[in-house]
Amino acid sequence: MNTFTKLSAVALCLMLCTNLSAQEQRRDTTKTSGEGSNRDLLMNAASASQPRQISLGLPISGNAYIYEDGLPVSYYNYQIYPYKSWHSGVSHESTATMSPQDMVLKYGIISYSVDSKSRLAGDKFEGRVNYTLNQFGRQAVDANLSTPIGKGWGISLGSYQNFDPGSNRMAMSYLMERTQFYKGSLSKTFADGRGKAGIIYQYSNFRNHIENFGPFIFVGDGSVKELDGFKLGRDSYRPADTYIQYLDVATGQMAEQHVDDANTDKIHNVNFVLDYDLDNGMKLAVHSKYKNGSSYRANPSISGVTTATAETGFTYEDGTPYAGMVQNRRYLHFDAFEESWMTNASLSGISSNRRHSWMVEADYWLNHAGTHTSMWMASHEVKKDPKLLYLNGQSGRAYNSYAEYYHGHEHKLFAFASDEWNVTDRLWLKAGLRLEYLNVRGRAANDVTPGNARHTGFSLAEAGVQPNKINDSHFNHAYLVSARYALLDGFGLQAEYNSATIHSQLFHYGTYSYPSQKGITSNYFRGGIFWKNRWIDLTSQITYIEQKNAQERPNFSHVLTRDANGMKAGQEENLTMFTYYDLATLGWLTDAVVTPFKGFNVHVMFTVRNPQYKNFKLTPTFSDGVTEEHDFSNNNITALSKTELEIEPSYTFDKWRIWLSARYFSKQYINKTNSLYFNGRWETFGGVDYKLNDHVSFAGSIVNILNQKGASGSITSADLVTDPTPYKNYVMAGTFIRPFTVELTTRLTF
Repeated sequence: MNTFTKLSAVALCLMLCTNLSAQEQRRDTTKTSGEGSNRDLLMNAASASQPRQISLGLPISGNAYIYEDGLPVSYYNYQIYPYKSWHSGVSHESTATMSPQDMVLKYGIISYSVDSKSRLAGDKFEGRVNYTLNQFGRQAVDANLSTPIGKGWGISLGSYQNFDPGSNRMAMSYLMERTQFYKGSLSKTFADGRGKAGIIYQYSNFRNHIENFGPFIFVGDGSVKELDGFKLGRDSYRPADTYIQYLDVATGQMAEQHVDDANTDKIHNVNFVLDYDLDNGMKLAVHSKYKNGSSYRANPSISGVTTATAETGFTYEDGTPYAGMVQNRRYLHFDAFEESWMTNASLSGISSNRRHSWMVEADYWLNHAGTHTSMWMASHEVKKDPKLLYLNGQSGRAYNSYAEYYHGHEHKLFAFASDEWNVTDRLWLKAGLRLEYLNVRGRAANDVTPGNARHTGFSLAEAGVQPNKINDSHFNHAYLVSARYALLDGFGLQAEYNSATIHSQLFHYGTYSYPSQKGITSNYFRGGIFWKNRWIDLTSQITYIEQKNAQERPNFSHVLTRDANGMKAGQEENLTMFTYYDLATLGWLTDAVVTPFKGFNVHVMFTVRNPQYKNFKLTPTFSDGVTEEHDFSNNNITALSKTELEIEPSYTFDKWRIWLSARYFSKQYINKTNSLYFNGRWETFGGVDYKLNDHVSFAGSIVNILNQKGASGSITSADLVTDPTPYKNYVMAGTFIRPFTVELTTRLTF
């Protein structure tokens, strides 16, 4: 993420509050901007290229949802992730945040989302160029040119180029991320300001190594300290091997691929947009999107740290025996594609008495997608610039004991309608309903056929493996109701309720277990007070969110008690199993934007909640025959804090703007038994903008001002344990936030 993105995101957050306030004065005297408009998804402490995820009290999976020009950037928020063919910058007219209430109708889920709109040509030539660099060698150029070509027609051309070696330079690849985006549009502006239509094409070539891992010492009291000789966030924790070897799940043959090629997405997008004001005051919007993308991804996840002896069987490549700490990793080599077509049409308007603001929309989405996902385990030393370790002469093991395969089509046909009703000058109501028909059909390798059982050496070419047919249809639904009542001018009560039910989609069929055909239902309620005047915009609400029949594929570790599945007793086995459970979180949220004097404002958000698992029991059985029974019901959800605080002050004077952003997350549990946890941490940002003139401006920003390590993760070997004693001063590996980073941006406008 470039500095302009961060700075413009904060400015956008504040502008949104102002813009919404103006709209409310015109359309609704009781509606407040609310908490949704203040959530900034673009400043991410963990990644410079991805929007951050915001939890409403449920576990976060996948990546942040991103919309562009009225439709999702990716059909799924999985595999060909949206951030791989999207970035926030000068190629967009606007980038905002969609609230959970918006997403309930647009996508049928309860979540936040980035919402963006491409820059189309206007009535004059415009050029914008941003150049960003940091002290680790990252350089990014973001440029866009647009010009009219006559009779309302215009063209816009843009490109974004990112060269990022990362803070922990890897020997296996020169760049941690190399991004190439090319975007062009042809548009028509209608006479009398009636709107625009345009065709937008974008090609993206995105190569990314997700390697924000490192070893550290878990002290046992929630704190961590650095492992001697390793600087978290600065040192490389990947072997220098430039090729990966895997057992191709499609052919059953060993294959090899360069590590850069194995982490590259190539994506084509063609969008059509139409926004038109009709004679009767209604607005027509039509959006259509064709996407064709291929994705290779082979970023290994961290598993447990074990200790090898001379008898364990670990060696270096030349056969020299190895004894010491071993970092285990699980590789998933995705060979995936997406070919999708999504189209919607909406009509909106305001009633003659201006009491009702309504909208109806119909969508048809078609997706042709599939993946061959090969899997294996590998190991390396626990140190800076580690070497790959071989076990019994092999660089990998447990090939395809957990592998995925699906290939098919998915159809979605849905419609929604909403109405905002100003009943009186003090009472405002809103309701919306979404109905969806979902059909999934194709082929997968599920447990409906016994021969599809996963084991070491599994492949689709094996005798007895019989991919099964899929043809499942479901009806999904979602709805919302909300109300605000002004007791006094600018002060009153508000409440909203959102509900969404979804069913398994095509990508859920990739695993051995046939996915549940039960609906996953999420319900979200919040209600409290609002207070709004010239110097404060505040909401304070009780919140409650629950999810029924949540699906997860947790990865559990177990030290074998005897030789089994090609491994020796004492070695660590990783088991991935499908499981279903419920979740619920009760909380209290206060969100305020305060403007005590001209040029200065501060956004403060405070959240207290109690996220818990419900009806969560499982009995994993490992290869040595050991079966364990566990009940996590009423335990705290891992990786979610009970207390969160955000403070974002900003001061603008003359040609300068100074801003800060600080987020606090209280302790987070590491394992589902809640016997281990990380202490609270801060994520801090800050910056200074200077506008030299109307054409040139500069921005400097700092990520992680306090230079906190931000270590997080799990101890897979401890996910099922209740006694924390063995994990005092325990060496583990996990993720970290970006280290102290200074970024400088020059912005040119002409």
